[in-house]
Amino acid sequence: MWENLVTWLIVSSTSCVALYSLGSYVPHVYIETIVIWILSIVYPIRDQWGHSVLGPKWAWPNGNIMSKFLDGRASSDTWIKFGSVYRVWAGGIPEIVITRPEDVRTFYSDSSHHEKAKSSNAGWLFDNILGDCMGLINGKRWDRIHSEFLPSFKYQSIAERISQEQDLALEFVSRLSKQITEDSNVVHSGDFARYPFFVTADVIYGPMTDSEKERLWAIAQQSLGLMGYVLVGGIYRFRIARWLRRSMYTGLAKFQEQWKLFNLEMYESRVNSKVQPPIVSAWAPTLSGEISQNEVLHTLSEMLFANLDVTTHVLVSLIILLGEHEQVQQEIYSGIKGTHSTAENYCLSKETVLHYSLLEAMRLRPFTAFSIPESSPSEKKLGGYLIPANTSVIIDTFQINVHNAFWGSNASEFRPERFQDLSKQELRYNLFMYGLGSRKCLGQHLAESMIKAVIYHLICQFEIRIPSHSNYSTASEKTWVPVSQVDIIMNKRDKSG
Repeated sequence: MWENLVTWLIVSSTSCVALYSLGSYVPHVYIETIVIWILSIVYPIRDQWGHSVLGPKWAWPNGNIMSKFLDGRASSDTWIKFGSVYRVWAGGIPEIVITRPEDVRTFYSDSSHHEKAKSSNAGWLFDNILGDCMGLINGKRWDRIHSEFLPSFKYQSIAERISQEQDLALEFVSRLSKQITEDSNVVHSGDFARYPFFVTADVIYGPMTDSEKERLWAIAQQSLGLMGYVLVGGIYRFRIARWLRRSMYTGLAKFQEQWKLFNLEMYESRVNSKVQPPIVSAWAPTLSGEISQNEVLHTLSEMLFANLDVTTHVLVSLIILLGEHEQVQQEIYSGIKGTHSTAENYCLSKETVLHYSLLEAMRLRPFTAFSIPESSPSEKKLGGYLIPANTSVIIDTFQINVHNAFWGSNASEFRPERFQDLSKQELRYNLFMYGLGSRKCLGQHLAESMIKAVIYHLICQFEIRIPSHSNYSTASEKTWVPVSQVDIIMNKRDKSG
């Protein structure tokens, strides 16, 4: 009875209108008090002594989900005061946060049976943009879509196209080099966004014309604009927004139509190619009804649009850290010049300073402060609390990656060499990068390949510096990943000596 009541009060569109209308006349503190009282009754989580799990209070109108996305690092620092296991709210849905490796190990002991939360607990608009993507669906649906894309993104396939990655990276750096002069040697971190975007597009669609690229980039900007509404939350978490926010809904319909048409045309233009890119094998099952169009379209959106900020964040974070640590940058340059390996073999290696630097950048600056919510079908005991089956659980990545005794007293320092003697087994529950368990990010091998390729060519041609006055902690409120906004000084190397 209580669960049905909370669903009606917190989730249903009818109650949504009533609640938000009420919010226009009643101080939010009163609404928050009522909602907190209801949620505490419906979702009791206690330890063996009967103590309720702590956490930040539900806040009007989204719970804590926007703080989790838009101010993740500060939220991590603040919320840890509630204990090693605490609770946050995604709208009216509870999410249990775990911060210690031992609880991560316990939770993921049955990871093959876990399910991702519907639309990442982000509501109606998010569901219409990404709700059917590979990263958020489960069971046989996930098996089907995963099997379509896996052949193109597994390690062997990415290794086989390493020469193409090198060519694309060199082409990008060469274009960048033409912008650099003695009088103008500064580029902005935003200038790097197109590189990972079009490398990923090249894998999915094969070589693209300039017209196709610009059309795809324009659609990406539409998707970014819609995500801005998602990150506002409130009314956009509910279906009723399609009637109350007509401008948004018109933009959503336009994006969906153009995105579908673009991919259909890319399929038709490549279906008879001698070498068929993944779009052909992925789109064909939608024509026969084996896979829904939404599953393919949302998965492509995930790979290109949602992950654009992810890969850009990792790339820019590594560039910033190398710009701040000249010695490490020089070690990479010396290693490149001192090796007899080709650029391809160097970038494939996982035993270089460049590779260790990438790992260290992802450790210190994870792309998300909190992981995507997922649940176990079994009850779990985490940090002394009994977590009911099918409860959303998320990982506080900063507590695992940085504020973790495993990393020692210099955990907050950029020291790539720390990875030289660490095994995969040691890192398993002490480092969050591409997810954990049986559903790690499909694009991890491509991401590593493209990032190391472009850094290789950047360092071969430039000495990178970050202005001492830079403040790169700010991020756009239209993205769910905190991409740093910073100027980067690039001095061309003197190769005469």
